[in-house]
Formats: sequence, C-alpha cells, structure tokens
Amino acid sequence: MNLHYTLLLAYVAAIVLLIATPGPVVMLVVGNAARRGVQQGFLTAVGANAASLVLIAVATLMVFGVVLVSDRLLAGLQVLGCVFVSILAIRTLYGEWRSGDKTTPGAAATPQRLPATFQGFFVGIANPKDVLFFVAFFPQFIGVTSDSRVSLLILAAMWIIVDFTILSSYIAACRHPLIHRQQRWISILSAGFLLVLAVAGLAGTVQGGV
Repeated sequence: MNLHYTLLLAYVAAIVLLIATPGPVVMLVVGNAARRGVQQGFLTAVGANAASLVLIAVATLMVFGVVLVSDRLLAGLQVLGCVFVSILAIRTLYGEWRSGDKTTPGAAATPQRLPATFQGFFVGIANPKDVLFFVAFFPQFIGVTSDSRVSLLILAAMWIIVDFTILSSYIAACRHPLIHRQQRWISILSAGFLLVLAVAGLAGTVQGGV
C-alpha cells in the first residue's frame, strides 16, 4: 500500500492554516493557560482534541453512509453549544471582574469552574456543523492511500497531532514573561472573544432557522 506523500503534505499544510487561525478553542486554551497555568491549558487542549475525534468519527460514519444527521438536529445542537459557550464566557468575565475589584469583600474568590478538560471538550464540540466540514474536507484527501479506511485513520491522526502541537505552541507563548504579566487581560479578551462568537453563532442559527 503506497502513501501519497504530496497529497499528505498538502493536507498537513491545509490543516495547519485552519487550526492556527484563532477560534473558540484557541481562545479558550490561551485564556486557561494564561490565567490558570500550563497544566490547565494542556488539559483544555486534551478536551478539545477529544471533541475533534468525536466530530471526525461522526463525519467518517456519514462519509461511509452509516449515519445520517438532519439539519434540524445540527441546528438544535448548535444552539445548545452557543448557550454553553456564552455561559462559560460570562462566568469567566465575572470571575475576572471580581478578582480585579479589590473593594468587594471576598473578591479574591473565584466561582467554581468546570474542569478544563470538559471546557475544552464542550467548546470543541459546541459547533456540531463542523461535522459537515469534515465530511466535505476529508474526501479531498482520501487518496493518500489506496484504502479509504486507512486514509481516514491517517487523516484523523494527523489532524490530532497537528492540532495538539499548535495548541501547545499557543500555551508556550502564553507563558512567556512579557505575555504572562498580562494574564488577566488575556483571560478577559479570550472570554470576550468567546462571548462574541457564541452570540454571533446563536444569531446566525436562529436567523437561518426562520
């Protein structure tokens, strides 16, 4: 079984550009790494990778015609995902406001947070329409081997490797002394960005369903 290296390199280049572009997962990982430390950043990345595997698995089943997913179901799940991300962002912003308000009794206390791994997973899977992206994206590179099933395994593995590597690079950058000193503002900006994306996603889904 031959491996089509040129096609594989094209796939890797494509996913590097796709994953490196800041999105909800990147902003969540950056925010957690800046505010809660490297370990929490990596746990967030692990959760996000687990979500990617779930989406890729569903997309693979759709490619082979094993399952069908209705537009209504995807839209409903997207609404739930946007609501979850909104709540997560608002809680983070509230926690940062409390920690920065030195005049408020008990301001140092931060609200109970969902474990970083679960945060990463739920934000990663909050847009179930990514399944449709994988359904459209993977077949373009299915020819990396002569066996489509092996090809899908290779493509999925490369996605996870590249995804985790890029997220790790963001985490490392957050721990640079110059950036680390701005950890509170990074956390606020990350949460604000998540909230904007969630509201925009919710508005788009509701408008599309009208």
